[in-house]
Amino acid sequence: MVYYDMIRGVSKFDLRLRMVEQACKVGITQTAREFKTTRITVRKWLRRYKKEGLKGLEEHSRAPKYIPHKTPKEIEERVTQLRKTHPAWGPDRLKLHYELSISTKAIARIIRQAGLVRKRKRKWKKQRDLREIKKALKPFQFIQIDTKDLIDIEKYWPQLRELHLPRYEFTARDVRTGGEWYAYGETKDSTNAAIFGAYLLNQLKLYGVDPTDVIIQTDNGSEYIGSVLKKKGKSAFVKVLESFKVKYARIPPRACTWQSDVEAFHKIVEDEFYDIEDYKDLAEFLAKSYAYELYFNFKRKNRYRRRKTPIEILGETGSSISPQVFNLPPIILDNFLDDFIEGVYHVGSSAIPFTIIA
Repeated sequence: MVYYDMIRGVSKFDLRLRMVEQACKVGITQTAREFKTTRITVRKWLRRYKKEGLKGLEEHSRAPKYIPHKTPKEIEERVTQLRKTHPAWGPDRLKLHYELSISTKAIARIIRQAGLVRKRKRKWKKQRDLREIKKALKPFQFIQIDTKDLIDIEKYWPQLRELHLPRYEFTARDVRTGGEWYAYGETKDSTNAAIFGAYLLNQLKLYGVDPTDVIIQTDNGSEYIGSVLKKKGKSAFVKVLESFKVKYARIPPRACTWQSDVEAFHKIVEDEFYDIEDYKDLAEFLAKSYAYELYFNFKRKNRYRRRKTPIEILGETGSSISPQVFNLPPIILDNFLDDFIEGVYHVGSSAIPFTIIA
């Protein structure tokens, strides 16, 4: 039996030890004949044995000692730290946001080796790809509005209590471009929803969007449609939409996927903003919130939308509307209740972000 057949059936270490012991007694050539291998093989293990002892008879790594294309250690450490900072971000998002020089496959490998892979829940059904349908829309033709309760965000909740930060986010997202606007409320009621609607629609009108071409879609939350026990009359939110002659659509009950664009943004903003940032007071919270809105609309590339930002998509549509339509500072809606009650809804050019002119 030759050496390479023998090592398959017995301990490699034991075989090499017997080979080395035999070589020490009868020499390399005779040992090679007896073990039916080459003198080079016998000489290799004898040399390792004399240099390292029994440890030298163990397998050595066959990996090359020098890999010219290997990712530098400092980059691997940076990727690991970024992943810990943004546990919900995948390789593609990390590469796009931080402009990393390595490939997404290399980033995925580093994340995997660091044991930072998150297990994903299997989707119970495959959703239709609506990208082609959305491309047929005009910018600001179809806008989804929804409310996000921020109380269940682990990092935000303690700061909410200590700094008296707002609990609710009122969010609007344009389905065609993916751009978004949001503001905050202490309460989730129709008055705050109405103020937000007026704030948003005045911004659109200011930059040349015809409100009569706009469709606003919401779920059946009481802040939008009013109390289900109300026998007559319309909610303040609906009245605002009617004053702008905006078309209003409501989704069927429990049809959460109909609001997928704005719901997707809620997940994104939680992962990229609320789960990361710290604030020293309400003013800093609003400033950072405004900065994130500008980042999302003007800088952040959306992989679902061919790695384009909302302003890039707006430009590709050939629309004459200025990208500044996405520049709308988040406000605390409750602070403008008195102005709202006075009458007509209008965004002025003063330093106050939202003003009402009777």
